[in-house]
Amino acid sequence: MKKLYALFLALGAFVSLSAQEKGIDFSGNVESHWGFAAPWTESETSAGRTTIGNTAVTGKLNAYCGNGSAYIEGTAGYEASQIFDTGFYAKLKEAWVDYSSGSWGFRIGRQKTAWGKADGIDITNIICPDDKSSVSAVVSDDDKLAIDALRVSYNKDSFTVDAYWIPFFTPTALPYKNIDFNKPEAAIWNSEYGLKISGYFSAFDVSLYGFYGWDSLPIMNYTPVYAVAPPPDPASPSGIYPDGIYERVLMIGADAAVPLGQTVLRFETAFFPDRHFQKKSSQIVQEKIIALATSLANGTPVEAVDASLTRNELSYLIGLDWMPSDWTITVQYFGKYVFGSLDELDRKNNYVHGATYNVSKKFMNELLELSVSGIIEFNEMDAVVMPSVSYSVSDEIKISGGAYLFIPGPSENGTYGVYKDYSSFFIKAEYNF
Repeated sequence: MKKLYALFLALGAFVSLSAQEKGIDFSGNVESHWGFAAPWTESETSAGRTTIGNTAVTGKLNAYCGNGSAYIEGTAGYEASQIFDTGFYAKLKEAWVDYSSGSWGFRIGRQKTAWGKADGIDITNIICPDDKSSVSAVVSDDDKLAIDALRVSYNKDSFTVDAYWIPFFTPTALPYKNIDFNKPEAAIWNSEYGLKISGYFSAFDVSLYGFYGWDSLPIMNYTPVYAVAPPPDPASPSGIYPDGIYERVLMIGADAAVPLGQTVLRFETAFFPDRHFQKKSSQIVQEKIIALATSLANGTPVEAVDASLTRNELSYLIGLDWMPSDWTITVQYFGKYVFGSLDELDRKNNYVHGATYNVSKKFMNELLELSVSGIIEFNEMDAVVMPSVSYSVSDEIKISGGAYLFIPGPSENGTYGVYKDYSSFFIKAEYNF
């Protein structure tokens, strides 16, 4: 409740200060989103139970005068689902100050930015981390977290340059509450940096990207735990202690979009030199047992064991958007290739590839919309299918319903198949003001 009070106190103070100036916009929405596990999921743990029980109010304040502006967006709500943590929450999604004069400008504060041309697949779009803290966060259209950054921009003719300094690291939000994730020390030498150079022309758009920072997903580390010390038999630990660490990452990327009438072709690629990849848990534990045994036998300090190995990675995407009349059709093919041996890594394939699709059609003067979207990974042939229907009761109120269906492949594994017991039907109501 203290977080909730502090959020609305900040919003109220912003309104009070901004009300003295011209150019103030206030908007937001109230949303209730409920989901229930499908009847064919595991009956003992999932079927019929709530996977989503989120009700939230979001407020947005935008004040502007002359060359300057300020923006605040905050959300407060209650998560009532049975699968993830329940209770009240409050989030300051964005809060920044912006100034521009002539060709130059800057924005400082908590802000979001989107890189790349891909839809729903991250190729170059790694500057803002994901929110994977709950089912409702993962399936949200707003599933990216803001970063605390200074952005300096230069605009001239058809070119734009955006440079980012990110002094505070924001990791991907994960649902695990009982695991320690050791974030980098908040220090200037641990800052992140980003650069985007874009050109906009009549025949095509193109952008170049560079990012040096921290991988937003942790590398998991596993340490054997012994009931006695020093252990009489290092090969027989009494348990395993998991924790996580974050590693540096460098990305160089590019994208392009080519409009062809009602069709748009999109291309995107990214290269990650010496990216850290997770070792197998069994490999980490075995190496630590050997290191401890060697230390006990020789009376020397225990040698450190790395939980990751570095490999070069290349990612790319080709997409097509077709928008005839009231239809919207999007198809994308993506691939990610890791060079080198996978023997010690927690990864089955050097090359992982798949496709996404989205088909929607509007009826009744755009009041009713039917859509189906999804993703399929070809390695394991597992998929996600998301059919939905929405109806605008008025300019302010929209109701919708549908499903999030996780479909396993023949091996019952895969990126999406492992979540088969989270397959859910949902209903949602929104009021926008």
